[in-house]
Amino acid sequence: MERDALQYLVEELNNPTEIIEHNGLKYSSRDLFRVPEVAPKPFATKSLASIVELVTRESKHPRLNPLVIHVAGPTKVNVYSELRDDLDRFHLYTAEAELPRITLGSFIDLEQMNIMLKSTFVPTEARDALIALLGGIKEDNVRTSTDDGISQTVTAKAGIATVANVTVPPIVKLAPFRTFNEVSQPEGEFLLRLRQGPVAALFEADGGAWTIQARKNIKEYFLFELEDLIDAEKLIITE
Repeated sequence: MERDALQYLVEELNNPTEIIEHNGLKYSSRDLFRVPEVAPKPFATKSLASIVELVTRESKHPRLNPLVIHVAGPTKVNVYSELRDDLDRFHLYTAEAELPRITLGSFIDLEQMNIMLKSTFVPTEARDALIALLGGIKEDNVRTSTDDGISQTVTAKAGIATVANVTVPPIVKLAPFRTFNEVSQPEGEFLLRLRQGPVAALFEADGGAWTIQARKNIKEYFLFELEDLIDAEKLIITE
């Protein structure tokens, strides 16, 4: 590195760089390379609360203000500095949510489905009703199921010693844990299908519309927690 620097100085002394103007445009007599500004590596975290704490402390540095919080998606948030002289920004922080594993789009046995619904979905009436329905289905029941392309009918337990034909709802609204814990988990529509085995599967049926609500929930969280910085024009929040 020192040898290259000395060689550059010698060349610069022997052949100084000239800036030539032609037709209102400026040209250099030799190739010039911008020396990049030393930039910090983005600090990684797992929660929105930590972003609030870090941004609150970082906002005391005028050179970085206004800071920019970018809600990149349901599971990722980035924090950037103000524009620098080179029209770029420092990438200061990033937060990525730690989420449980949820099996969607694949058939799994009813016991696995029951565990998944209880451990990775927000408790709701729809979730509890689905758990109760799946808990009453036996292998020989699913073999006699009927399917009209929209809904399915299976024979399930209706009581301690009785059975009844039950229509399985084709679309159920459920709220899996798919975004940061600090915000409400948005509901999504799922297509429920059953097969012999018995096995069941949940397929996303809302085209990813839940992601819009998730980003909105994250943004509203920051708007509330960092209201003072926003009012002081030290912070911008964007999706």
